[in-house]
Amino acid sequence: MSFLRIQNLYKIFDPVIAVNRLNLEIREREFFTLLGSSGCGKTTTLRMVGGLEKPDGGEIYLGDRCLVSGEQKIFVKPEKRDMGMVFQSYALWPHMTVFENVSYPLKLRGTNRSDIRTKVADVLGLVGLAGLEDRPAPALSGGQQQRVALARALVFSPKVLLLDEPLSNLDAQLREEMRRELKALQRRVNVTVIFVTHDQIEALSLSDRIAIMKFGVLEQVGTPEEVYYKPATPFVRDFLGKTFLLTGKVIGVSDEHVQVEVHGVGASSLTLQRNNVISSANGFPTVGQSAMVAIRPEKMTLSEKICEGQGNVVEGTLQATQFLGDRYEYTVTLGSETRVIVSPEAKLLKQGGKVFLELKPEGVTLWPRES
Repeated sequence: MSFLRIQNLYKIFDPVIAVNRLNLEIREREFFTLLGSSGCGKTTTLRMVGGLEKPDGGEIYLGDRCLVSGEQKIFVKPEKRDMGMVFQSYALWPHMTVFENVSYPLKLRGTNRSDIRTKVADVLGLVGLAGLEDRPAPALSGGQQQRVALARALVFSPKVLLLDEPLSNLDAQLREEMRRELKALQRRVNVTVIFVTHDQIEALSLSDRIAIMKFGVLEQVGTPEEVYYKPATPFVRDFLGKTFLLTGKVIGVSDEHVQVEVHGVGASSLTLQRNNVISSANGFPTVGQSAMVAIRPEKMTLSEKICEGQGNVVEGTLQATQFLGDRYEYTVTLGSETRVIVSPEAKLLKQGGKVFLELKPEGVTLWPRES
């Protein structure tokens, strides 16, 4: 059963439709991510859930409680929604100490002083800031400021935590550290999280499920593995990770497999699993139909030679090799596209020479030919 339900949510900033008839169901204690590029409507959606933006249509429910409904003329104020929010800029008050920033939501709710001290001490311990109660907010590092913002959002035990790109202002090393801490924190407090980001790594590593948005419309909702390995649209396929795209023609269809002839990559044909075929509006592909083969570089095995008769192997050209300590990166051209293939071990390959790429079935999908 859904915990947070969004129905036909609509928002227009004339003349742009920011969110277009959005429907979502989010489960209790789920880490749910809205992912997309700038301007896709993800932050606007989050702000409407939190009550910071009024929708032009649609409804939002938290459990059985209606928070927003144009038809019923309901709009619950942000402070009455039982939600905490962390903004991209953290929005800490610079004239206040850590204690004063974190305790502010409790004071607004009329909590007595004794309970405030206890709750603030508990949440600061939870985010690793015990002992810093009296420090001024501007004297904190970026990572500490983010923890204060999290503590302030959690101190009144909200049912939902809304996070608007909270890691984007951190440097790369701190961002990776905070990803791990954020996921661990969510598990400890068992709060439902709605997380907004444009960063694929953040979305894939943190989320139970991901909703990918484009121009205010949902492209796909699924687990990280589903959206990455089973993309529903070309946009999702190309937005998440890298792919080689090869043109081909369907030459055989059976109950379990589809065979595709591809040109210019030294392969007579490729065999794909039927469940890796994305059907067009005209139905499942038929023999003779043009198609596109999409291949994930990380699902390729690189070698200098192959066994005779070995299937699902294509030829590429090695452009460059780089040693990065824990891995090697091989830049390979396949057809008209160049991608990087990562391997944990060195391979005796000649730069500028021919290489063979064995394709793993789960990393290959078949798509209708793009016009």
